[in-house]
Amino acid sequence: MEWKHVSTKDDATIIPDSWIYIHYYEALNTLFRLENSLRVFVYIVLKNNLFDKWSDIQITSDDAEPATIQTIAKKRKNQAQEFGYLGYNISCPVMYLTSGELIRIITSESYWKYFKSYFPASKQTVQYKLDEIGVIRNSLAHFRPLKSDDVDVIKNNARHALSGVDYFLEQLGECYDVVPTNTPDNWYLSISPLHNEWCDLKLHQSEDQTWVQLTFYYHSKVIYSTDYSLKREFYSHQVLNLITPHILEHYGNITKYATCLTEMPADTDDYDPQNPSFSKVFHINFNRDVLSKYYESIANDIQHFLNDIKSETELILNDNLARGKLISVARISAKLQQAEKGKHWRIDSKDTLSPDTKDRSFPEYWGHIFLLTSMVTTSDEYPWMPTEVSKFSI
Repeated sequence: MEWKHVSTKDDATIIPDSWIYIHYYEALNTLFRLENSLRVFVYIVLKNNLFDKWSDIQITSDDAEPATIQTIAKKRKNQAQEFGYLGYNISCPVMYLTSGELIRIITSESYWKYFKSYFPASKQTVQYKLDEIGVIRNSLAHFRPLKSDDVDVIKNNARHALSGVDYFLEQLGECYDVVPTNTPDNWYLSISPLHNEWCDLKLHQSEDQTWVQLTFYYHSKVIYSTDYSLKREFYSHQVLNLITPHILEHYGNITKYATCLTEMPADTDDYDPQNPSFSKVFHINFNRDVLSKYYESIANDIQHFLNDIKSETELILNDNLARGKLISVARISAKLQQAEKGKHWRIDSKDTLSPDTKDRSFPEYWGHIFLLTSMVTTSDEYPWMPTEVSKFSI
C-alpha cells in the first residue's frame, strides 16, 4: 500500500493526480470554518444572556435525548480521552456539540429570542438554509461523493443566513476605537480610573459600540539578566510574569460577566539589553449592556486583582523564590541577528504565555489569538484551539 504525498515547487503546492478533486478540500475548509464560527457565536450569545449558566441549558442531542450542553460535552470528552494521544485536548463544552445541535439551539423555541436579531430572515428560513448546509456536511463527513455545485450551495447559504453572524464576530475582534474620555456612563466612570504603578488600563470599543475591551499592560519587571554569548549578542532575562487565566480562576465576577480574555506575549517597544523593559498585554472583552448593568461587581473584582498584582509583584521582587496566584517568573531571550537593513534584536517571549493545561478549562480564556480577519471565512485561529488551522492572512 503506497500513499502519494503533497509536494511543493517554487512555493506552489502540488497535489497528486490520484487525490480526490479540489472541491472536496474546498467543502472541508468552508464547513470547518462555518461550524466553528457557529460554535463561537452560540457561546457568545448564550454567555451574555445566561452568564455562568450558559452550558446548563437543556437541548436535544443527536441521540434524541434531552441533556445539557455540559453533560453532552462531558460524555463525549470522556469518549475522546480513551484515545487521548490523538488530536488535542479540548475543554470548552461547546466544542463537543455537532452542527445539528448548534442549529437546534439557535432555532429552538426557548432560545431563538437570544439569536433572532443576528439573522436577516425568519427562523424557518434560517433553519432551512442551515439544514441544507448540514446535509452537505453529513455527506462529506460520511465520505459520500459531492458535486462541485454543493460547495456553491454552502457559500450562498452562508452569505444569506450568516452575514449578521460574521459582522457580530468581527466587531468583537475589532475593538480599536478609544472610549471617549468624556463618556458619562457609570461603568466608564467606575472602571477607567483603575490602575496602579504595575498595571495600566486602557479602554477601547467596537465600531458599533456593542463591545468594550479592557486592555491591561502589566510591567514585567526584569529581576535577572545573563549574557550567554559573552559578545553582547544573546541575552536571557528572568522577568515577572502575569498568569492571565488565573484571573478567571480567582475573580468570579469577571469570569461570570466577561465574554473572553486574550493575551499577548510580553513585548518591548525599544529593546535595550543594558536596560530591558517589557510589558505583558491582556484583553478582557465585555458586552456593553452587560458591563453597564454589572459594572459595580466587575470594577470591584478589577480593583482586587490590581491590588493582588501589586502585592505579589513587590513580594517576588523582595524574594525571587516566592510565587503568587497571579505572578510568577518567566524567561525572555533576545538574540542579535543580521538582516537586510542591518542587525536587529529578535525577542522570544513565548514563555510568558500561559501553558495549554488547566487554563483552557475556562471557556472565557481564548489564549493568544489575534482576531483580525473574518472568523467565518479566513481566520487562522479559533478560540479553545491550542493551534493554528491555517497560515495568517489579512
